[in-house]
Amino acid sequence: MRTLARLRNIIDPLDLALGESFMREDIPALFGEAYNPGNLNVGHVVLAPKKAHILLVTLNKQGRADEHKYMDHWIDDTHFHWQSQNATDPTSKRGDDIIRHAALGIDIHLFVRDTKLAVGKAAPFTYHGRVLYQSHQGSRPMSIVFGLQSGAA
Repeated sequence: MRTLARLRNIIDPLDLALGESFMREDIPALFGEAYNPGNLNVGHVVLAPKKAHILLVTLNKQGRADEHKYMDHWIDDTHFHWQSQNATDPTSKRGDDIIRHAALGIDIHLFVRDTKLAVGKAAPFTYHGRVLYQSHQGSRPMSIVFGLQSGAA
């Protein structure tokens, strides 16, 4: 009989969450963290002790101020275009961490929802798994192309 600790070495619990929907406040628990609304009320969350970045993306940004209408979209079934926050450039800590995430041992996790609200309440995010940096253009914000590590959209 295998213990849960041993199973974690064989099966990553996050792999079992692929394609599942999560409310914003439930996402930190996937990483063994407690929900903190101050930290999780943005689209790019860094969990430094876990060596993880979480991207929380809303595709349809109607009603948002122009400076927050990032051009996030699916390119195809396995590639996603994401725009960073306006302060991020390739030489900033966050920009560099994204570009060199694989070499630094940082995982980037993609959660996407179509709209902010569903039936008058906050809409859940769908977990698309780990993504790998492919390329970027520009600065403040950076336009970044990620490939799904799992191949599942």
